Amino acid sequence: MGITFKLDELLQEIGITKNALAREAKIRPNTIYEMCNNTSKRIEFKTFNTVMETLIRLSGRPLTLNDVLEYIPEDELENH
Repeated sequence: MGITFKLDELLQEIGITKNALAREAKIRPNTIYEMCNNTSKRIEFKTFNTVMETLIRLSGRPLTLNDVLEYIPEDELENH
C-alpha cells in the first residue's frame, strides 16, 4: 500500500515515547508500535482520531494528517 505512517519520526521530533503515547491515548502499545513500524494491516478511524488528539495535546502544537501519514505511489514505493 502506498500510505505509510511517519509517526516514529514525529514522536522522536516532539520527544514522546511510543509507550507514553499508548498510555495517554489509552490504546494498546502494539497498535502504536505497528503504526511506527508500518506493519498495521488496518486502523479504525476512531483509534486514529484518538492518536491524533493525544499527539496534539501532548505536543502542544497543531498537527495535520500530513504530519503523520504520507502517500507514496506504488511504483515509487519500491525505490523509497
